[in-house]
Amino acid sequence: MKNMIITVLLAVLVAGCASGRHHKLYEGDQMAQIQSYDTVLIKYIDDEDMGVGFIGQKHTYDIQAGQRVLLVEYSDIFSVDADQHDKVVSRPAKITFVAEAGKQYQVRHPPQQRLNNAKAFAEKPEFWMVELPSGNKVAAQVELSRPRTFLPALKFENTPQYEFASDAVAAPSVAAAAAGADGSELSNLKMLQYSWKNASEQERAAFLEWIKQK
Repeated sequence: MKNMIITVLLAVLVAGCASGRHHKLYEGDQMAQIQSYDTVLIKYIDDEDMGVGFIGQKHTYDIQAGQRVLLVEYSDIFSVDADQHDKVVSRPAKITFVAEAGKQYQVRHPPQQRLNNAKAFAEKPEFWMVELPSGNKVAAQVELSRPRTFLPALKFENTPQYEFASDAVAAPSVAAAAAGADGSELSNLKMLQYSWKNASEQERAAFLEWIKQK
């Protein structure tokens, strides 16, 4: 029964991979393209969510030329034995590059052949941007995410686990904000108010959901 379930899941995955998707994010004479890579999931382009993707599924993204920011993950499935498969997903990375009109690009990484190597790679993935069909690398800034530090005691299923140092705003830390002008410590209420003011919409929604459960 277990083997049958795995077989069905893999069949669904293969069917999803075969379909492919074409994302027309821009139409015009300044269009460039990004082609997907088998084990790279493009989660965001700039601030636009690219939706759910499958390992190996072919994606084409029509984008406007200029500076673009991608949020990507390495993801692959390895066979452990006849009955078990292990999915490996890396910490996200942010890639910033300048796309030229009429050109095609792809995000790549060193190939991972073994499960233990893939798990180690997922902790500190390496990505680069290439131009197609030559495969030549193009200038790109790659930033790996770090474990999230905002309200670490509050954990929710939809709370992002990672953040980027470049996203930090020029604002005093919670610890610094917890001190008044005379150096005295402020109340927990003030700290919560400060955290709420500087939280994202997703973090606020997660916090309100947590309150409902109390």
